Amino acid sequence: MDTHDLYLDMRERQVDYVSPATYSPNASYLPYRRYLVDWMSDVGEQCRLHNSTVHVGVLFLDKVFRSRDIPRGQWQLLATACISLAAKYEEAEEHCPQIPDLLQLTKLVNAGHNSLTFREGELEVLRYLGWRLRAVPAIHVVGYFLTKGACFVDDTWQGRALIEKIPKYVKKYADFFCNLTLQEYSFQQYLPSQLGAAIIYASRAALQLEPRWRPELTRLTGYEESQIMDCFKHVWSYYEEQFPGHGSRSISPRSVTNQEAFA
Repeated sequence: MDTHDLYLDMRERQVDYVSPATYSPNASYLPYRRYLVDWMSDVGEQCRLHNSTVHVGVLFLDKVFRSRDIPRGQWQLLATACISLAAKYEEAEEHCPQIPDLLQLTKLVNAGHNSLTFREGELEVLRYLGWRLRAVPAIHVVGYFLTKGACFVDDTWQGRALIEKIPKYVKKYADFFCNLTLQEYSFQQYLPSQLGAAIIYASRAALQLEPRWRPELTRLTGYEESQIMDCFKHVWSYYEEQFPGHGSRSISPRSVTNQEAFA
């Protein structure tokens, strides 16, 4: 299987977790979702997990929580179980956090949980997921796009030729937009492949690369510019809402490195 076949496989499997058909904007947990995502991100960082592992864990959480009303008392246990299961699927075995360490880190031990009750929590999540752990978040798709190249030799940056570091900063922005859109459930109305393409577009727009979209990117992503424009506008408006002023002014690689959001 070559890399393009892998992308086609991702596009086929992406609907298992995210699609317009599964989008549930009225789910009861959504007012609290941002706090859960931030908390899971902190746990992932403290456990030194890959960023993509946290994204997969959040997809697990969303699928569990939108399908059932989960009692508030189980939220922390199930969120931690989602992180643990994502790590077991995404990480090398030696990088997976041990259950006793997770119990101490998340203070679940103070709530009376032990390794046995935590494993029961993991089994509960697995049943909710139908034992299907192959999840395709947008960050996986973006990673594929970046390996193929999201900059081109005849691109221009703010009206002049590219400098050597531009591809690095496209990646910085792409990672940033992946994390930003993870926080907001409304982005799950888009397929991960569509959101991933819009994130590449937004990353090029943030750096003022021209042209914003190219035939090469259409061939790579499978999307024409018009097919991702609504998603891009959603990403960009949320970016401007969260970081007022950044979206409307000229962005340079130096300014990216000086912004805490892109550290």
